[in-house]
Amino acid sequence: MDFSWSTPLRRNGQTTLPLIPNEIYLEIFELIAPTDQPLKEEYVETFSALALVCRFFCSVALPRVFERVTFSGDTNGNRMQASRKTKWARQIVANTEPAKSVALYVKECTFELWNLDKDAKWLLVPFATLYCKAMARMSKIRKVVFSSSFVKKDHWEALAQLKQLDVLEFYLCSFIEDPPDKVLTVRNVAFFGSPTIFTLRPIATTFLRSLKADDVEAVLKIVAFRQLAIDNLLLNQRIFDMEPLLQVFGHLPGLQNVTFGVRKNALASPLVGKLSLKKLFTRLHSFTIDGIGLFVPQHDVEMLVSALCDGPGTLPSLQELNLYFVTASEWTATTTTLDIVSDRLNGTIIPAFPNVKCISSHANSIRLEGGDWKVHHSSRILCKITSRVGDLKTR
Repeated sequence: MDFSWSTPLRRNGQTTLPLIPNEIYLEIFELIAPTDQPLKEEYVETFSALALVCRFFCSVALPRVFERVTFSGDTNGNRMQASRKTKWARQIVANTEPAKSVALYVKECTFELWNLDKDAKWLLVPFATLYCKAMARMSKIRKVVFSSSFVKKDHWEALAQLKQLDVLEFYLCSFIEDPPDKVLTVRNVAFFGSPTIFTLRPIATTFLRSLKADDVEAVLKIVAFRQLAIDNLLLNQRIFDMEPLLQVFGHLPGLQNVTFGVRKNALASPLVGKLSLKKLFTRLHSFTIDGIGLFVPQHDVEMLVSALCDGPGTLPSLQELNLYFVTASEWTATTTTLDIVSDRLNGTIIPAFPNVKCISSHANSIRLEGGDWKVHHSSRILCKITSRVGDLKTR
């Protein structure tokens, strides 16, 4: 279908009016709905109407209307809209115009609210299959989100057809079938509230660079297939058993940024002694333990710091170390997490990580600024560490 356009003509009756530069029209559209933000629902009808004015308006408005598409399993809210999307999906699968061309405008696709009761779920399967076939024809898609949805083979088959897919996210999903033996080109994956007994092999490819999850077992299902080149790992889970986490790290020595939650008993585990960053990683840039709200005994904090720095050699790539928890003795003594870090900065931490520039604790941080180490308190007051850190300069 031809969507070519020229500058809109302007007339008043039989009189031709001066042309308005296209840039002015574009600026007006930008004021209505900025292009760097998702088109709000209240503006969909506005841009749909603009698309009918002329070919130029159509070329600007139509991509905005179809940039983000949601396929909902809950049709009670708007049956007419659901019917229109079903008709559109059938036209895409049939390879007919204008649906075929409009499908290429879709950059983000969402499946939501397909996890209904068991009886209703199987009634929805044919519609999910139809939408999957349609999504496979939307070759410009860069992001797919599943929210409160079941995920079956048809979904995986469609995802494998999307060669520009960059982001894939699952929220409160149920995986009801093993995926086919195909790989995805996705680079950024998120799993939240979506545990699965099935394999996640399609995600475990050399394309994957960022992985976010709240289930360490799901992460293991991905990283155990082959050596991956993941750069960023975020585990939004309070780890109580260090063993699975250490297994994950063993598969990902090339991680650059690591963040994970932790429970107090995990930090008291003897397995903390295996958290040597120099032994586990080769190019780690930032390491974060998120234990906000935890009160960790002083002895355990000291053991953790020692373990992180343990091992021969150095890890020159590390620049940030974040320990977000409270030392348990802080309420009864003057010792804080920052004190423990400061005590070991010159003798233990910097020899292990010579290029570290920032170490953050629960309420403050130490930063290297202008060759001096300074403390930033949560109150934003800046002071220089004197007795503990001394006048350490950059090396």
